[in-house]
Amino acid sequence: MFGFCYKTLYKQVIKMNISMLCVGKLREPYLREAAEEYIKRISRFTSFQVYEFEDAEKLIEKIENFDYKILLDIEGEQMSSKEFADFIRENYLKWKKICFIVGGWKGFESNINKIVDKRISLSKMTFPYQLCRIILLEQIYRAFTIIKGIDYNK
Repeated sequence: MFGFCYKTLYKQVIKMNISMLCVGKLREPYLREAAEEYIKRISRFTSFQVYEFEDAEKLIEKIENFDYKILLDIEGEQMSSKEFADFIRENYLKWKKICFIVGGWKGFESNINKIVDKRISLSKMTFPYQLCRIILLEQIYRAFTIIKGIDYNK
């Protein structure tokens, strides 16, 4: 009986997926290549998709499909890589569909704060939105290596 429960829990964890919802596209080849590399690495650990939208309104329509919504926001909570890994681990077990939301060069209207569950900041510094995507992808990958005890985090 207990073995069945563990198998069920294991299957539920495996079915969970993480998505990144982004306004705009990565146009520069070197940024697309970096994103593809990190997506490939992340996909070893979990189901992972990136959705690109022409504008914020279309992205917001898609948000309701997710159980837990995390917005990249300069005013959001800052975390170390270890704290971010703990955050991923904790929420990985709680939610089936998590999304990270990255705005475009205009950012988002303030009303998006009403429909997200968490706001996080990559830094107090301002980065181009394309670079934020790459940094977030790298940190998601780093979080999984920390969680799995893989020698990447230095």
